[in-house]
Amino acid sequence: RAPSRDDLCHLVLEIFQSVGLPKELDEDIGRLKRFILAVRASMYDNPYHNWFHVFDVTQTLYVMATRTGLFGRLCPWKRLALLCAGLCHDLEHPGVTSLFLEKAGEHISSAFKDGVLEKHHAIRTFEVMVDREIGLLEGLSTKTYYDFRNAVSGCILATDFGCHKTFSTRLTEFLLPNSPPLPTQLEMELLIKCADISN
Repeated sequence: RAPSRDDLCHLVLEIFQSVGLPKELDEDIGRLKRFILAVRASMYDNPYHNWFHVFDVTQTLYVMATRTGLFGRLCPWKRLALLCAGLCHDLEHPGVTSLFLEKAGEHISSAFKDGVLEKHHAIRTFEVMVDREIGLLEGLSTKTYYDFRNAVSGCILATDFGCHKTFSTRLTEFLLPNSPPLPTQLEMELLIKCADISN
């Protein structure tokens, strides 16, 4: 039988736990469980942008970050950031494009100049995380919170296909002889783009 929505919740939790959680979450796994359930509840029943899609992207991201060795180069909070971005990159997706929303004059499109849906997904991700019944980020220092927020938001915003050419150009610069190593955040953003496009 095909896995159920509940089965996927358990698998997501296993993925998160397998990469090594920050000790604050490892000691209170209930916060992560509540977060995963809240994300599932926030996914609309669209034909494509649904709970199964975000699971696929998260699982693909997990495999890619493991195989490339990226997880080994990230601290626990950055590993969590990458997986949270995968899980939430289409949070509350209405099943239509940003362009459609803009042309239809939907209220969500008036709040942002571009990347309408991705900005909505990023904002809603943190609203879910800091909800007092979930408290995923409870007790973080200000610096850790903003580093984590920037990493997650950057990854979610990278899934905007309108930015694809910009990412291709940036990547090309790092393929030149004697170019510096790929910045970690860019590597995270490229992996989530690949995981999203492949699913």
